Order: sequence, then C-alpha cells, then structure tokens
Amino acid sequence: MRLLLRARDGALVESVLIPGPARTTLCISSQVGCARACAFCETGRLGLERQLSAGEIVDQVRLARAEWAALGGEPALSNIVFMGMGEPFDNLGEVLRAIRLLTDARAFGFAPSRVTVSTVGVADKLPAFFAGARAELAVSLNAPDDERRRAIMPVNARFSMAALREAIERSMPQGRRVLFEYVLFDGFNDAPEDADLLAAYVRGLRCRVNVIPCNPGPDPRLRPPSPERLEAFVARLSSHEITTLVRRPRGRDVGGACGQLAGARRLVVVQGSDVG
Repeated sequence: MRLLLRARDGALVESVLIPGPARTTLCISSQVGCARACAFCETGRLGLERQLSAGEIVDQVRLARAEWAALGGEPALSNIVFMGMGEPFDNLGEVLRAIRLLTDARAFGFAPSRVTVSTVGVADKLPAFFAGARAELAVSLNAPDDERRRAIMPVNARFSMAALREAIERSMPQGRRVLFEYVLFDGFNDAPEDADLLAAYVRGLRCRVNVIPCNPGPDPRLRPPSPERLEAFVARLSSHEITTLVRRPRGRDVGGACGQLAGARRLVVVQGSDVG
C-alpha cells in the first residue's frame, strides 16, 4: 500500500506498507527527491528538493501504523527500511535522530535489527553511521565492476567499488553484517560471469546478497531478466557459498516497488495526511 503524505510546506513524501505472512514492513523516505540520479530510479529524476527532519521521518511511521491499524491490518508493523525517496546518508544527522526515536522503548520500541538503512555507497559516511546507530546496513551495489556501476550510479565516480569495500571492512563493528542489494538488469549485469565477479567482491565480508529483478523505471533499456536468467544467476552466486536471497517485486502495480517512488508523478493511494 502506497502512502503519499503532504508536509506542512506542501512537499510530497512517499512511504510504502508491505505486508507479509510473518511481518509487515514500512519503507520510508529520508528526503524529498534525491540528488544521486541513479539511472534506474524515478526519485532520482526529481533531483533533491529538500531534507526531511527527524520529526517528518518519524511521522511517516506514526501515520502508517495508525492507517494500518485502522484497516485491521495483520501482522502488525514490525520492520522499518530506509529505502524510500532519498539517500539516507545525505541526511544522516536527521536519520540517526529518527532511528533513536524509533528504537527507544519509551517511543516506538522497534528492535535495532528491525531497522535497515540503505545507501548507494557514500563510503565516507559509514563510520558515522556505525557509530550513531545499531540499525542494519544495506548497500546498493547493482553492478560487478566499476565501469558498469558508474554507468548507472554516478556515486561510483567518487567512491569506487574498492574504496567502498575498504570503508566497510574498516568501519563495520565486529558481529555486524552488511546486506548488498543487487538489482538485476537483462543483458547488463546478469551473466553467470557477473555472478562470479560479484562473489569475488563480497567474499570475506559478513554479508548477504539480495538479488532484485528490476522494476519498470525511467530508462526503458533497463529491463528485468527472464526467469531463466534470474535462476541461473542466483544458482551461480549461491555456488560460491554466498548467502543469497531473491527479493520478488512487490508494490509494482501501484508504483510503489523499488526505484518507482516519484511523489506527485504517481497515482495517489492515500492523501491528505500531514507530516511534520
């Protein structure tokens, strides 16, 4: 269920409720728009309009939880992922303040392990993130080498894959792990040899790889692979003893799937709620 929320200054913010058989997850935003301009992401087309305050971030959770409860939704909201509009590390101070409220037993009481923050790989912010929160870390990788990653993710021009891995190794506390997100595009990054390169990159890190067939986005050339190519890629990656999970698209029918959040450009599902 997509939620389009209007802030007091008129800014539009999107959140997505994702119910499942064992848990319900809320995907929340950290910015209005995004400056990172990833080729497969609708939010990146908007550019960055402004940062969200910690209060506006937390209000997404408050309003979504109330809406879900009013609908009699089950199971109850249990997981929070910062995978909506914006790059959380570009607004890290407010994101960390929001996480402290979300995980405080006197406020929302979410377990830190139930809160995940996703970044495109802003490597120089990793120490501050790990020092400021016990939340889980997700890194959008999406390519097995620098050339292809730079073609779809401009951040790679500043932080190479080697620099990103070094920063993770250096700053990740003992016992923590990183979730690598790898969006799969037909004929671009989904060959068995690409799975070999990916396995070599993540080997030795305490991690899991989420393989995500891409959703329709701003670049029509970036298409999801066939089921056969998806299965072959996952099998090859798993053969390297890399913990691998396929994340099936959810919310695509309402424009709420990964990479599809674009504020006013999308159909409004719930409107008229104020945040902030």
